[in-house]
Amino acid sequence: MNIGVQHAVAPLVLAQQKKWFEEEFAKHNAKVNWLEVQGGPPQFDAILTNRLDLAVTGNTPVITAQMADIPFKEIAVASTGSKNNALLVQKGSPIKSVEQLKGKKIAVAKATSGYDMLFRLINKAGLKPGDIQTIQLTADDAKAAFISGSVDAWAIGEPYLSTSVVNDGATVLADGSNINYISPAFHVARTKFAEEHPDLVTAYLKVLEKTLQWQNKNFDEAVKIYSEGTKLNADVVKSVIKNVSFATLPVSDDFVKGQQELAQFLLNEKAINKLVDPSKVVDNTYMKQALEDIKNNK
Repeated sequence: MNIGVQHAVAPLVLAQQKKWFEEEFAKHNAKVNWLEVQGGPPQFDAILTNRLDLAVTGNTPVITAQMADIPFKEIAVASTGSKNNALLVQKGSPIKSVEQLKGKKIAVAKATSGYDMLFRLINKAGLKPGDIQTIQLTADDAKAAFISGSVDAWAIGEPYLSTSVVNDGATVLADGSNINYISPAFHVARTKFAEEHPDLVTAYLKVLEKTLQWQNKNFDEAVKIYSEGTKLNADVVKSVIKNVSFATLPVSDDFVKGQQELAQFLLNEKAINKLVDPSKVVDNTYMKQALEDIKNNK
């Protein structure tokens, strides 16, 4: 089985470092292959070409993948953070409110959760999309533009958010918590793999839930492992964990509703060309079984 991984602060990476997936899947006579893929869209490309079976991704790539008819199941919620995306301004910036962004340049990557959050914040502040200048940049290019001052603000998620705040003194102008906006991540599985190997999908989720429980009980050790693996300092790692709010949960109706709102927003912004129904890809069977197994010490 092939699991997607990124150099990130996440329970999946912690379990990889501890080789807990290998231990669990050995019970099923299954071997783990790790596929390093950066970002949601490349992960879904790998799912489409049968190179990837399980992965964790943000809320927006799930919508665009569904629109593209990629065969996958959304099997669990991976995080529930409202502060894992934010609007940043430079240290000492005269901009003190979202309203003051009128006419300003804002770096953002289209069709990301940061993009969605940005326009929700703009709307809440009484501004229209045309009142701001969005500069479409990848995270690394946006960081350079932000540091140089060629943009006035940056809509970005973790770990860039915490790195900029902790290391560079950037200021959070606003984040999802200002508008009750949750930016979740989801665990996804290639449909055919999940249907043929439900026991392995359940085992995958069991490892993640047990890892999260271990992280909560051994926080300092977890921070050290993340720091070594990502080359981020401990304060940044702690900030990321706090902002992201990791979880291993079934996909509730509230999360489906949030995804439906996101799909409508992306359609309005012409980031997708047809409306999808996010409930169609949700399958909580595996997560419920994983929690039951853990409860019964299986």
